[in-house]
Amino acid sequence: MRLLVIGGTVFVGRAVVEVALARGDHVTIFHRGRHGRGRFDGRADVVLGDRVTDLDRLAGRRWDAVVDTCGFDPAHVAASASRLAGAVDQYVFVSTAGVYRDWPMRPVPDEGAPLHEGDEDDYSVAKAACERAIDAAMPGRAAHVRAGVIVGPYENIGRLPWWLRRMARGGPTLAPAPPEAPVQHIDVRDLADFILRLARERVAGPFNAVSRPGEWSWGELLEACRAATGARAELVWTDPARVAAAVEDAWSELPLWPIPGAAGLYAVGAERARSAGLRIRPIAETVTDTWRWLSGPDGALDDWRSEVRATGLDAQRERALLAAA
Repeated sequence: MRLLVIGGTVFVGRAVVEVALARGDHVTIFHRGRHGRGRFDGRADVVLGDRVTDLDRLAGRRWDAVVDTCGFDPAHVAASASRLAGAVDQYVFVSTAGVYRDWPMRPVPDEGAPLHEGDEDDYSVAKAACERAIDAAMPGRAAHVRAGVIVGPYENIGRLPWWLRRMARGGPTLAPAPPEAPVQHIDVRDLADFILRLARERVAGPFNAVSRPGEWSWGELLEACRAATGARAELVWTDPARVAAAVEDAWSELPLWPIPGAAGLYAVGAERARSAGLRIRPIAETVTDTWRWLSGPDGALDDWRSEVRATGLDAQRERALLAAA
């Protein structure tokens, strides 16, 4: 398959390119060169340019599919889709479960749930508008992969890495109860596999790309982190209401935590994607591989989108919560 990847050097894009190259696809990467420059030299064609000003650098070429890993602005995505409509057969857009109007406050049963409308400058609203722009430019030839929480090696937001590093420090570790609370994630490599399957088979439409609701629990995730890092940490299960009252930004300070009151955070139906070929690896494998990367010579987080990076819980605040447990 001849594949164009917009982005292609950080986390999701990197995984897509790695999987495609491993399968023998001919890959062209279109990116600005600000992150991961030279990463795929000699393995893929690289076209340096900005999707806002330099789409003309793609003129005169043709691919079987394009995978758009970094579309956030509806106007920019509309321009990309319009420009590529005659150059590709299939457009695969990396979207988000956040496009659903009720997420994360209420469960999302399937892809037919209502989406955000408008095009204001909000991540989730803008992603929904990006989907509409692509469909307008390439009707019937676009797949929208609405990913849940993405984890795995080379994650740049730092959610799973924070927990792994915290567990590696050892000692009593704050764990908001209950351990049986359900969580949903997708390994970036499974996401890449699914994206490429849709591209190769020219499957259109929206797909929720995430593990099944309840496939894993919060306790299983934290125990996997503890085990992968040498079991030096001691999980101290703590009243979640007290933890929620003590932290200002629960999703950033205690990333991946199934926050009380967000009933839909980990309740997104994913059967359509399963039927289309999505496969999900065990969470312990994802955790172990992520720790192997973090522990290695290239275990630093890329600074792309560092403005939304998880901060993790301040050690002093953690000690205070543990003391009151």
